[in-house]
Amino acid sequence: MEPVFALGLGVARDSGNLVAQIYNQLSKAILQGRLASGTAIPSSRLLAQHLNVSRNTVLQAYSRLQSEGLLITKAGSKTLVADITTTLPNSTLAANLAGMIRPQWQNTSLFAQPGTSIIEFNFSIGLADTSLFPFEIWRRTINRQYRKMETRTMEPGHPAGQPLLRNMIAKFISQSRAVSCSPENIFVTSGAQQAYVLLAQLFIKSGETCVAIESPGYPMARRAFAAAGAIIVDVPVDEEGLIVEAIPAAAKIVFVTPTHQFPTAVPMSIERRTTLLKLARQRDMIIIEDDYDSEFRIGSHPIDALQTLDTDGRVFYVGTFSKCMFFDIRTGFIATPEWAIPFLANARQALDWRNPLTTQLALAEFMQTGELRRHIARMTPIYERRYSAIVAAVHQHAQGILTPGVMRAGLHLTLNLNKHYAAQEVCNKALQRGVKIHCGNEFSVTDKIPNQLMLGLGRISQQAIEPAIKRLVSCIVDKGN
Repeated sequence: MEPVFALGLGVARDSGNLVAQIYNQLSKAILQGRLASGTAIPSSRLLAQHLNVSRNTVLQAYSRLQSEGLLITKAGSKTLVADITTTLPNSTLAANLAGMIRPQWQNTSLFAQPGTSIIEFNFSIGLADTSLFPFEIWRRTINRQYRKMETRTMEPGHPAGQPLLRNMIAKFISQSRAVSCSPENIFVTSGAQQAYVLLAQLFIKSGETCVAIESPGYPMARRAFAAAGAIIVDVPVDEEGLIVEAIPAAAKIVFVTPTHQFPTAVPMSIERRTTLLKLARQRDMIIIEDDYDSEFRIGSHPIDALQTLDTDGRVFYVGTFSKCMFFDIRTGFIATPEWAIPFLANARQALDWRNPLTTQLALAEFMQTGELRRHIARMTPIYERRYSAIVAAVHQHAQGILTPGVMRAGLHLTLNLNKHYAAQEVCNKALQRGVKIHCGNEFSVTDKIPNQLMLGLGRISQQAIEPAIKRLVSCIVDKGN
């Protein structure tokens, strides 16, 4: 039997003309757009059975809708909703209602889509190379968890995450980053972004709490804190990372990316790290440390994480699996002082309660069997070779124009641009010529922006690097279009 569309049609036999009731409901649905153009209308016989009315009643309603151009019938086909302009809400009313939106969400350009330029050489940052990820192994792993769910009752568990996954994350960051913590310190999140939101919920009092954040810095963390009503203060960075002396006295929270500063890629010096921890102790500040892609090391061993150096329990260490696995895993974590776990759980329950159980258990197994460690071991030399290829191509083709910045870990590097050229103009021209790069202007709201270009390693092949750098150099030195 043909389906009847889910409009909730009905007739009241004691409320007058049945034909008019059916006509009014259908015409209103069409004009409001709830029945889109091209939607097939149930046959008169089926709708009559559904409404428990005579077929002739439905035919009369359909005939009236057709005479007014709301329905069309083509020979040998079904009756369809006509292609008409639907009635939209009054624009003035819509504008008034939109005015109720909080100011930080009224900027519709926050998540603007990329332009239509054809990208031949893609140096986008923040993206890993997934072409060599063992998806077949991951598929079998997650399928095993679904099969288990078919045969046994599985409890949702604590908002902090499944015990096995928390245990594996604690071991993982201990081995990869020398972060000292127990499973009881791990709180699993839906990516790093949710970690920022949860911490903002805990510590930010709207209109009161001052948050110091790197500039240039990670815009999505900034938005999470701004959405919670924080007073944002931008603190500049230099070749040693965040300038600690520039943190205002009013700051109660500091957001920092010390291992691989976003986006300048510089590591924070050990002197700055110890100074920051000392200042946090003196002023009773919270530190949010984002260590987003340091599993991939370039050259020497990175400096210890702030969380490792912290003896007071005031550093909240945020990590994600989006960079070392694939972006759609949507799993991150906070290595948090244990006292904060109950409060994070309370905040998490107001959002989405917990991560999907099957993903948690599959990820735990993926780590327990060593697959994640093996994948990182495979990819690290690949990224290192790409980094070396960029440096070599710059030395060969861009002497006096570009200088590679320091890079010890992560998936992107910076190129310092000769002061005679403007980074934003170079980025714009490069995009027109099919080379996707970034510059500090994209990640800062102040005018204190380093004249640098940022190049990601995740979406460019090693073979494409030299021609890409040649193309980029031509964009810099060519004064024409």
